[in-house]
Amino acid sequence: MLFVLYFQAPAYHLILEGILILWIIRLIFSKTYKLQERSDLTPKEKEELIEEWQPEPLVPLVSKDHPALNYNVVSGPPTHKIIVNGKECINFASFNFLGLLDNEKVKSAAQASLKKYGVGTCGPRGFYGTFGQ
Repeated sequence: MLFVLYFQAPAYHLILEGILILWIIRLIFSKTYKLQERSDLTPKEKEELIEEWQPEPLVPLVSKDHPALNYNVVSGPPTHKIIVNGKECINFASFNFLGLLDNEKVKSAAQASLKKYGVGTCGPRGFYGTFGQ
């Protein structure tokens, strides 16, 4: 039955499959690498080149007053307004744009839910045993 179905396929399909099978057989039996140690240098010349070689630094040397080395110091709690280098700024890098992190009602509700339900690194509450019983 399989033989009959095989001949019902178009000719280009059979030719392509044959080429792919031959290519796979070639890849299986061919060598993966060829070692060729060719060099026009003598061993003494190689040693001299190795001794002379000085590697370049991976990162260019930067002076002490480079802008990337001058860090900004952020102090205070992560609210909608923060203090950067002693100057008050608006914190655009936070989702606390409403200033709810300092709201005592929100803090107490969050602590109550943590005590009741717990916290974990992944989803199912039954796995952690945090179902209210």
